[in-house]
Amino acid sequence: MNVAIPKLPQRAGGFTMVELVICLGIIAFALVAIIGVLPVGINVQKDNREETIIVQDGLYWMEAIRSGATGLDNLTNHVDYIRIDETSNRAGYRWEPVPAKAGDNHLFLPGGAEIIGLMSMPVQADLVGPMTIRNWPQVDTQSGEYNYIRAKVRAITGSAVDQAEFARDMAFSYRLTSEVRPVRTVEDWAGYDGTVVGNVNKFRKLNFYEVKLTFEWPVFEFDGKESVGPNKRVFRSMVSGRLVNRQVNRLMPDWNTGQFPENPHSPFFFFEPLKFSTPKYVAQ
Repeated sequence: MNVAIPKLPQRAGGFTMVELVICLGIIAFALVAIIGVLPVGINVQKDNREETIIVQDGLYWMEAIRSGATGLDNLTNHVDYIRIDETSNRAGYRWEPVPAKAGDNHLFLPGGAEIIGLMSMPVQADLVGPMTIRNWPQVDTQSGEYNYIRAKVRAITGSAVDQAEFARDMAFSYRLTSEVRPVRTVEDWAGYDGTVVGNVNKFRKLNFYEVKLTFEWPVFEFDGKESVGPNKRVFRSMVSGRLVNRQVNRLMPDWNTGQFPENPHSPFFFFEPLKFSTPKYVAQ
Protein backbone atom coordinates (compact mmCIF):
# COMPACT_ATOMS: atom_id res chain seq x y z
CA MET A 1 0.00 0.00 0.00
CA ASN A 2 1.40 3.29 -1.09
CA VAL A 3 0.95 6.25 1.25
CA ALA A 4 1.00 9.73 -0.45
CA ILE A 5 3.15 12.18 1.44
CA PRO A 6 1.83 15.77 1.05
CA LYS A 7 4.30 18.28 -0.34
CA LEU A 8 5.06 21.28 1.78
CA PRO A 9 4.73 24.69 0.06
CA GLN A 10 8.07 26.19 -1.00
CA ARG A 11 9.15 29.41 0.67
CA ALA A 12 9.24 32.56 -1.46
CA GLY A 13 12.69 34.06 -1.87
CA GLY A 14 13.39 37.44 -0.10
CA PHE A 15 15.96 40.23 -0.28
CA THR A 16 19.25 39.66 1.34
CA MET A 17 20.89 42.20 3.65
CA VAL A 18 23.31 43.20 0.90
CA GLU A 19 20.48 43.95 -1.49
CA LEU A 20 18.68 46.06 1.14
CA VAL A 21 21.82 48.09 1.78
CA ILE A 22 22.24 48.72 -1.94
CA CYS A 23 18.59 49.87 -2.25
CA LEU A 24 18.94 52.23 0.70
CA GLY A 25 22.11 53.65 -0.82
CA ILE A 26 20.37 54.37 -4.12
CA ILE A 27 17.42 56.03 -2.34
CA ALA A 28 19.78 58.11 -0.18
CA PHE A 29 21.72 59.23 -3.27
CA ALA A 30 18.49 60.32 -4.99
CA LEU A 31 17.28 62.17 -1.90
CA VAL A 32 20.58 64.06 -1.61
CA ALA A 33 20.30 65.12 -5.25
CA ILE A 34 16.69 66.26 -4.80
CA ILE A 35 17.44 68.17 -1.60
CA GLY A 36 20.40 69.83 -3.31
CA VAL A 37 18.27 71.04 -6.23
CA LEU A 38 15.32 72.16 -4.08
CA PRO A 39 16.91 75.43 -2.79
CA VAL A 40 17.89 76.35 -6.35
CA GLY A 41 14.29 75.96 -7.49
CA ILE A 42 12.99 77.98 -4.54
CA ASN A 43 15.48 80.79 -5.26
CA VAL A 44 14.55 80.85 -8.94
CA GLN A 45 10.88 81.08 -8.02
CA LYS A 46 11.61 83.90 -5.54
CA ASP A 47 13.69 85.82 -8.09
CA ASN A 48 10.97 85.48 -10.73
CA ARG A 49 8.34 86.68 -8.27
CA GLU A 50 10.41 89.71 -7.26
CA GLU A 51 11.22 90.53 -10.89
CA THR A 52 7.52 90.39 -11.78
CA ILE A 53 6.65 92.71 -8.89
CA ILE A 54 9.35 95.18 -9.91
CA VAL A 55 8.14 95.27 -13.53
CA GLN A 56 4.51 95.84 -12.49
CA ASP A 57 5.41 98.46 -9.87
CA GLY A 58 7.79 100.16 -12.29
CA LEU A 59 5.04 100.66 -14.86
CA TYR A 60 2.69 101.87 -12.12
CA TRP A 61 5.16 104.46 -10.79
CA MET A 62 6.19 105.64 -14.24
CA GLU A 63 2.60 106.21 -15.38
CA ALA A 64 1.71 107.97 -12.11
CA ILE A 65 4.64 110.38 -12.47
CA ARG A 66 4.17 110.95 -16.20
CA SER A 67 0.50 111.84 -15.76
CA GLY A 68 0.98 114.01 -12.66
CA ALA A 69 -1.44 111.91 -10.60
CA THR A 70 -2.82 113.59 -7.48
CA GLY A 71 -5.34 111.05 -6.17
CA LEU A 72 -3.29 107.94 -5.37
CA ASP A 73 -3.70 108.18 -1.62
CA ASN A 74 -3.25 104.42 -1.26
CA LEU A 75 0.49 105.01 -1.77
CA THR A 76 0.74 106.04 1.87
CA ASN A 77 0.19 102.36 2.73
CA HIS A 78 3.27 101.35 0.73
CA VAL A 79 5.79 104.20 1.04
CA ASP A 80 7.71 104.01 4.32
CA TYR A 81 9.58 107.25 3.68
CA ILE A 82 10.98 109.58 1.02
CA ARG A 83 14.41 111.07 1.57
CA ILE A 84 16.01 113.87 -0.44
CA ASP A 85 19.76 114.38 -0.10
CA GLU A 86 21.69 117.17 -1.79
CA THR A 87 25.31 117.07 -2.89
CA SER A 88 26.16 119.85 -0.43
CA ASN A 89 23.69 118.87 2.32
CA ARG A 90 24.21 115.32 3.50
CA ALA A 91 21.70 115.74 6.33
CA GLY A 92 18.86 115.73 3.80
CA TYR A 93 15.12 115.96 4.34
CA ARG A 94 12.86 113.05 5.21
CA TRP A 95 9.11 112.65 4.72
CA GLU A 96 6.98 109.86 6.21
CA PRO A 97 3.23 109.04 6.02
CA VAL A 98 3.11 109.32 9.82
CA PRO A 99 2.32 112.66 11.53
CA ALA A 100 5.44 114.12 13.10
CA LYS A 101 5.44 114.46 16.87
CA ALA A 102 7.62 116.59 19.08
CA GLY A 103 11.22 115.54 18.62
CA ASP A 104 10.70 113.77 15.28
CA ASN A 105 13.00 114.75 12.43
CA HIS A 106 10.66 114.05 9.52
CA LEU A 107 7.89 115.86 7.67
CA PHE A 108 4.38 114.51 7.15
CA LEU A 109 3.22 112.89 3.88
CA PRO A 110 -0.59 113.00 4.19
CA GLY A 111 -1.50 111.66 0.74
CA GLY A 112 -0.51 110.37 -2.66
CA ALA A 113 -0.28 113.84 -4.21
CA GLU A 114 2.63 114.72 -1.93
CA ILE A 115 4.36 111.44 -2.76
CA ILE A 116 4.08 111.89 -6.54
CA GLY A 117 4.99 115.57 -6.15
CA LEU A 118 8.26 114.79 -4.37
CA MET A 119 9.17 111.92 -6.71
CA SER A 120 8.67 114.29 -9.69
CA MET A 121 11.09 116.92 -8.37
CA PRO A 122 13.84 117.72 -10.91
CA VAL A 123 17.30 116.69 -9.82
CA GLN A 124 18.58 120.25 -10.40
CA ALA A 125 15.77 122.07 -8.60
CA ASP A 126 17.26 124.66 -6.23
CA LEU A 127 15.98 123.16 -2.95
CA VAL A 128 16.92 125.66 -0.22
CA GLY A 129 14.78 124.12 2.53
CA PRO A 130 12.53 121.14 3.13
CA MET A 131 9.54 123.07 1.78
CA THR A 132 11.16 125.80 -0.34
CA ILE A 133 12.26 125.86 -3.98
CA ARG A 134 14.06 128.91 -5.36
CA ASN A 135 14.15 130.30 -8.91
CA TRP A 136 11.65 128.03 -10.61
CA PRO A 137 10.94 127.50 -13.47
CA GLN A 138 14.53 127.37 -14.64
CA VAL A 139 16.87 125.66 -17.04
CA ASP A 140 19.90 125.34 -14.78
CA THR A 141 21.05 127.66 -12.00
CA GLN A 142 24.63 126.38 -12.39
CA SER A 143 24.68 125.92 -8.61
CA GLY A 144 26.10 122.42 -8.82
CA GLU A 145 23.33 121.07 -6.58
CA TYR A 146 21.92 117.65 -7.33
CA ASN A 147 18.92 116.18 -5.50
CA TYR A 148 19.01 112.47 -4.69
CA ILE A 149 15.35 111.51 -4.28
CA ARG A 150 14.95 108.05 -2.78
CA ALA A 151 11.96 106.20 -1.35
CA LYS A 152 11.62 102.94 0.51
CA VAL A 153 8.54 101.20 -0.87
CA ARG A 154 6.67 98.09 0.18
CA ALA A 155 5.53 96.24 -2.94
CA ILE A 156 2.32 97.64 -4.41
CA THR A 157 1.50 94.50 -6.41
CA GLY A 158 2.02 90.88 -5.42
CA SER A 159 0.46 88.65 -2.80
CA ALA A 160 -2.50 89.98 -0.83
CA VAL A 161 -0.89 88.65 2.34
CA ASP A 162 2.02 91.08 1.91
CA GLN A 163 -0.42 93.99 1.79
CA ALA A 164 -1.67 93.36 5.32
CA GLU A 165 -0.50 95.61 8.10
CA PHE A 166 0.83 92.72 10.20
CA ALA A 167 3.14 91.72 7.32
CA ARG A 168 4.69 95.17 6.86
CA ASP A 169 8.03 94.26 8.42
CA MET A 170 8.36 90.99 6.48
CA ALA A 171 6.91 92.08 3.12
CA PHE A 172 9.09 92.52 0.06
CA SER A 173 10.47 96.08 -0.13
CA TYR A 174 12.66 97.97 -2.59
CA ARG A 175 14.44 101.30 -2.88
CA LEU A 176 13.13 103.62 -5.59
CA THR A 177 15.34 106.44 -6.88
CA SER A 178 13.70 109.05 -9.11
CA GLU A 179 15.61 111.32 -11.49
CA VAL A 180 13.77 113.93 -13.56
CA ARG A 181 15.87 116.14 -15.81
CA PRO A 182 15.26 118.27 -18.92
CA VAL A 183 16.26 116.77 -22.25
CA ARG A 184 19.59 118.14 -23.44
CA THR A 185 21.03 117.93 -26.94
CA VAL A 186 24.10 119.35 -28.64
CA GLU A 187 22.04 122.37 -29.67
CA ASP A 188 21.39 123.25 -26.03
CA TRP A 189 24.86 124.76 -25.88
CA ALA A 190 25.19 126.09 -29.43
CA GLY A 191 24.09 125.47 -32.99
CA TYR A 192 26.19 123.68 -35.54
CA ASP A 193 27.61 127.02 -36.70
CA GLY A 194 28.62 128.01 -33.15
CA THR A 195 25.76 130.44 -32.50
CA VAL A 196 23.49 130.10 -29.50
CA VAL A 197 20.03 128.99 -30.56
CA GLY A 198 18.28 130.85 -27.73
CA ASN A 199 14.58 130.51 -26.97
CA VAL A 200 14.16 127.35 -29.04
CA ASN A 201 16.44 125.41 -26.72
CA LYS A 202 14.83 126.97 -23.65
CA PHE A 203 11.43 125.87 -24.87
CA ARG A 204 12.72 122.33 -25.35
CA LYS A 205 14.21 122.16 -21.87
CA LEU A 206 11.03 123.49 -20.29
CA ASN A 207 8.73 121.03 -22.03
CA PHE A 208 10.69 117.83 -22.67
CA TYR A 209 11.95 115.74 -19.78
CA GLU A 210 13.53 112.38 -19.15
CA VAL A 211 12.23 110.34 -16.21
CA LYS A 212 14.57 107.68 -14.85
CA LEU A 213 13.40 105.31 -12.12
CA THR A 214 15.95 103.00 -10.50
CA PHE A 215 14.72 100.03 -8.46
CA GLU A 216 17.09 98.26 -6.07
CA TRP A 217 16.05 95.29 -3.97
CA PRO A 218 15.65 93.74 -1.49
CA VAL A 219 16.02 96.24 1.35
CA PHE A 220 17.52 95.03 4.64
CA GLU A 221 17.81 96.74 7.99
CA PHE A 222 20.23 95.64 10.70
CA ASP A 223 20.97 97.55 13.89
CA GLY A 224 19.16 100.59 12.54
CA LYS A 225 21.29 100.67 9.35
CA GLU A 226 19.66 100.14 6.00
CA SER A 227 21.29 98.32 3.10
CA VAL A 228 20.08 97.19 -0.29
CA GLY A 229 20.64 93.93 -2.18
CA PRO A 230 22.45 93.44 -5.50
CA ASN A 231 19.36 93.42 -7.73
CA LYS A 232 18.77 96.48 -9.89
CA ARG A 233 16.43 97.50 -12.70
CA VAL A 234 16.09 100.87 -14.47
CA PHE A 235 13.03 102.32 -16.22
CA ARG A 236 13.31 105.34 -18.54
CA SER A 237 10.66 107.39 -20.29
CA MET A 238 10.25 110.74 -22.03
CA VAL A 239 7.58 113.26 -21.07
CA SER A 240 6.48 116.20 -23.19
CA GLY A 241 4.63 118.96 -21.36
CA ARG A 242 4.93 121.35 -18.45
CA LEU A 243 6.49 120.46 -15.13
CA VAL A 244 4.77 122.70 -12.59
CA ASN A 245 5.26 122.90 -8.85
CA ARG A 246 2.03 123.37 -6.92
CA GLN A 247 0.97 124.02 -3.36
CA VAL A 248 -0.79 120.84 -2.26
CA ASN A 249 -3.79 122.12 -0.34
CA ARG A 250 -7.00 120.11 -0.67
CA LEU A 251 -9.03 122.92 0.88
CA MET A 252 -7.92 125.55 -1.64
CA PRO A 253 -7.93 124.12 -5.19
CA ASP A 254 -7.97 126.28 -8.29
CA TRP A 255 -11.71 126.60 -8.97
CA ASN A 256 -11.12 127.15 -12.70
CA THR A 257 -9.06 124.02 -13.29
CA GLY A 258 -9.80 121.91 -10.20
CA GLN A 259 -6.06 121.57 -9.61
CA PHE A 260 -3.86 122.75 -6.77
CA PRO A 261 -2.67 126.36 -7.14
CA GLU A 262 0.74 126.93 -8.71
CA ASN A 263 3.49 127.96 -6.34
CA PRO A 264 7.05 128.50 -7.67
CA HIS A 265 8.45 127.82 -4.19
CA SER A 266 6.66 124.52 -3.52
CA PRO A 267 8.70 121.26 -3.52
CA PHE A 268 5.79 119.29 -5.05
CA PHE A 269 6.06 118.98 -8.85
CA PHE A 270 3.50 117.62 -11.31
CA PHE A 271 3.67 116.95 -15.04
CA GLU A 272 0.99 118.38 -17.31
CA PRO A 273 1.38 116.44 -20.59
CA LEU A 274 -1.18 118.52 -22.50
CA LYS A 275 0.24 121.94 -21.63
CA PHE A 276 3.49 123.67 -22.55
CA SER A 277 5.53 126.50 -21.04
CA THR A 278 7.03 129.40 -22.96
CA PRO A 279 10.66 130.53 -22.63
CA LYS A 280 9.82 133.96 -21.19
CA TYR A 281 9.34 132.38 -17.74
CA VAL A 282 12.86 130.95 -17.60
CA ALA A 283 15.06 132.27 -14.78
CA GLN A 284 18.51 133.23 -16.12
